[in-house]
Amino acid sequence: MRAFIWLVCLATSLVWGSAAVGAAAPPYSVPEIRLFELQERTVVAVAVEQRLPGPGVENVLGYRLTPLFEEKRTAGRLEVTLADVTPVWRELPAGLPLSVENPGGNRLKFVLSSPEAARTQVTTVRRKTVKGRDDMIRLRTYLVLSIPRGAAKKSPTIVIDPGHGGEDTGAVRNFIREKDINLDVSLRASRLFREKGWNVVLTRTTDVEPSLLDRADAANIVEATVFVSVHNNSLPEEAIPRSRQFGTTVLYNSAAEKPAADLARLMQDELVGALGTQREVLQDRPRLVVLNSTWVPAVLTEGIMMPNAGNAKLILDRIQRQRTAEAILRAIERWRGQSVAGAAKAFRPALPPISPLLPLPPTAGNFAGNTANRGTVGAQDGWIYYLRKADSLQGETEERLWRFRPDRFLSDQLVKDQEVWDVNMTRDSLYYANWSDGQKIYRAGLDGSRAEPLTDGPAQQLSLAGDRLVFVRNRQIYTMPKQGGPVFQVTEDVAENTVAWGDWIYYANGSDAFKPYRIKLDGTGRMKIADDETLFLAVAGDWLFYSNLSDGEKLYRVRTDGAQRAKIADDRVGYLNFDANFLYYTNTDAGNALFRVKPDGSGRVKLMDGGAAPGPIGIAGGKIYYRGLFEDLK
Repeated sequence: MRAFIWLVCLATSLVWGSAAVGAAAPPYSVPEIRLFELQERTVVAVAVEQRLPGPGVENVLGYRLTPLFEEKRTAGRLEVTLADVTPVWRELPAGLPLSVENPGGNRLKFVLSSPEAARTQVTTVRRKTVKGRDDMIRLRTYLVLSIPRGAAKKSPTIVIDPGHGGEDTGAVRNFIREKDINLDVSLRASRLFREKGWNVVLTRTTDVEPSLLDRADAANIVEATVFVSVHNNSLPEEAIPRSRQFGTTVLYNSAAEKPAADLARLMQDELVGALGTQREVLQDRPRLVVLNSTWVPAVLTEGIMMPNAGNAKLILDRIQRQRTAEAILRAIERWRGQSVAGAAKAFRPALPPISPLLPLPPTAGNFAGNTANRGTVGAQDGWIYYLRKADSLQGETEERLWRFRPDRFLSDQLVKDQEVWDVNMTRDSLYYANWSDGQKIYRAGLDGSRAEPLTDGPAQQLSLAGDRLVFVRNRQIYTMPKQGGPVFQVTEDVAENTVAWGDWIYYANGSDAFKPYRIKLDGTGRMKIADDETLFLAVAGDWLFYSNLSDGEKLYRVRTDGAQRAKIADDRVGYLNFDANFLYYTNTDAGNALFRVKPDGSGRVKLMDGGAAPGPIGIAGGKIYYRGLFEDLK
């Protein structure tokens, strides 16, 4: 009988919230309702807000807003009634599992009719009180309903915040916008965490600009295990020389309710290890909103510094953005005392044979595999052209264009006052992106003379197709006459790994999860080649070779018409190039060492040791160029 009475009392319990002494007085507004879908629960957060005049008020943190609410439970039903409120929201979130009623008298009633009503938790979560530029004190508290889904379990939860967004671009390096890089890294990290069984909340998934407090609130509402804000540009508050305006740092708040300095150190270790960047001093930044308004452990990562050309080039590559996401996962796994997964076992394919000789490009431009690898090396008339790291006067490391003749022991530097990227060439001219002049396309003689710009705007990923230049601007493909002239937009797709071969342009389509596509130079014939997400791709005649992110970054091949798709190797492949006999790739499972394999999957051999981070692979003049070193191909 006692158990029966207790159950009945529990099912009909009635709870009233109380107003805090000295708190803001009603009526309050309800500007929005936020919805978070997690694996084991749905979280509904009803924002209750008040604004007060703030002139002369110094300690705004002493102000509190505690909404009045009535909670009533019956079998299979939960009613929560807010008192002294006025709804002012624009719209309710789609998929809201509650009905909302307005019984009058400045009240709002939220009704959950569900078998889970008895297990639903009702709490409040306070936002940090702030004073705006208009001198108004803004108070907000969320009424939070946590509705269980299925069997009770407790998965860790991460809130990932892609920094900036919308009109706030963050740092800009010509066509490279920090907000785009941050979002791409965050989406990659979210997928990795979900694969590990985490609940993942993203503060944005598109190009919008949530407020800084909204970002912090998300972590507080869902009681996140950790909050990570992803950025790629920051400098300490004090003035520092330009020589330190590059590298990797992580920001934390030592005055937070749950400081995360230990996580910041681990995060920096993993990011530096993954990207091979310079280690900058960790930053204790208690004044940053996303760090001082979260009640959970929080860090802000600065993977690279966008103002630095070398750093910006690094993060342009999809491989490096994937490695950044993986580093974030590893750091948090270490922070939580979890072991990091080791390398996979080797795979030995049994593939139908294809020609052991891969075709050379049918145009006079740089070798297509080199074009895919940012044009770091090329050959013409016995000379090997290559990009060489050189310390600048400002203390940065920049790429300078050099050439040498192995048969005559001759070497000289070209266009000495320019930082160069994406080199391509014909029998009489060099083409490249000049990072010293807004990443414009430049043309020069093969000896570096007569350097002149061909475009007014920035460009990257240069290819030559007959008498036309193919390049990417603002993440879309364009062509123009190689002598300069009118620019033609080929497609509106977001494009990476863009390479021209014959009359076709091949690219990873960022508008479709970076799956491999091709399109003709005139914009016709657009088609998807395979339904795999690629991390890197290279084209050789009728074959496309790629790192298949949909299958753990394994090495795959497919015909350019989409036929005969097959796996070649089970290594985790980063950068990829080829010559007439072999495919060459960086092997993530082997410390980014350089490997080669035949197109049929046989003859797998390690060629060179790797390092902290992978880099583009260049092939020219019977030599392979990797991580600043030449070695003879055998």
